[in-house]
Amino acid sequence: MADKERLSSSDQMALSLACEAFARATQHFHAELQISPRRPDSTGALIQFSISGKHFDMPAVFLKNATASRYFAKVHDFSTFPRHNAGRRPMLVTYYVTPKLADTLIHHRIPFLDTAGNAYFDEPEATVMITGRDSPALKQTDTTSRSTTPKGLQVSFALATLPNLVASPYRTIAEMAGVALNTVNVAIDDLIARRLVVVKRNGSRAIADQGQFIKEWVTQYPTGLRTRLGARRYASGLGIDWWRDEGASILGARLSGECAADVLTHDIKPASVTLYVQDGVSPELMRSGRLRPDGNGAVEILDAFWPGQATSHWDSPPHVVHPLLVFADLIGSGDSRNQEIAATIYERYLAH
Repeated sequence: MADKERLSSSDQMALSLACEAFARATQHFHAELQISPRRPDSTGALIQFSISGKHFDMPAVFLKNATASRYFAKVHDFSTFPRHNAGRRPMLVTYYVTPKLADTLIHHRIPFLDTAGNAYFDEPEATVMITGRDSPALKQTDTTSRSTTPKGLQVSFALATLPNLVASPYRTIAEMAGVALNTVNVAIDDLIARRLVVVKRNGSRAIADQGQFIKEWVTQYPTGLRTRLGARRYASGLGIDWWRDEGASILGARLSGECAADVLTHDIKPASVTLYVQDGVSPELMRSGRLRPDGNGAVEILDAFWPGQATSHWDSPPHVVHPLLVFADLIGSGDSRNQEIAATIYERYLAH
């Protein structure tokens, strides 16, 4: 349990990361951070363990720079912890417990958990001791605007396009966004600071306002991420509609922009082709469209920034990118005729 006002969002995320690391390190055991509004007098956290069919809760405290003395200073008043767990010594949770610190903590019988998967506790239900795991090298730095970096925007795109992903474990988010675990940590921390993501009273995360979340991403995408996707232009020897016959999905590409808008709405006559490719521009793609490099060509090809597995969860045709990206490319085109069709796509596919 934790008082939401007293336990910061950064502390909550570190505690959650430590729980996930414990599950990965043990493979068969489970730990989950519990947050409840029912004990507003509690300044600590509560971690629920599931080990070999036994379930028990342990009060916990988070210390960014942990030592045995700081731990004892933090927990000198056990009345701050849930009364029904007063018989258990609070668990120390931190970013990383070195082997030397682990020896000291174990000597003092101080239970601990870190974000690398190191852990120690000796309780009636179970005894666990894991030490010597390498540091996860989490960067404990200022996270201001980390959600608007290229990788941060990949995280936001995944959250906006995959229902309920925001409430999933960080490792799942990292896999679906195609980024490192630490990137998810700092990006979500920033999204929470910007109040685009909220932490509910039960500890789960949610997007505060989907419309505002989308607006923020679309505003940042053209300069924050799109410029990093290796855009190149080509002219087609077959005209603007060459992709209709071949089927872009067969060629390992997905449509965006005007052609995607045509597929989704049938309300526009495309004047340009925008494609995102997962593994570069293949010779097959070049041949199928009779493409040749041309700085002023009507065919633009960019590198996809999402992992292939994420597309199975999209609500879009197999040869079209997610409607959010179609919307962003139309808005970012600067073409006035695309603004109206962008509004149509938003209303049909994104407004909810």
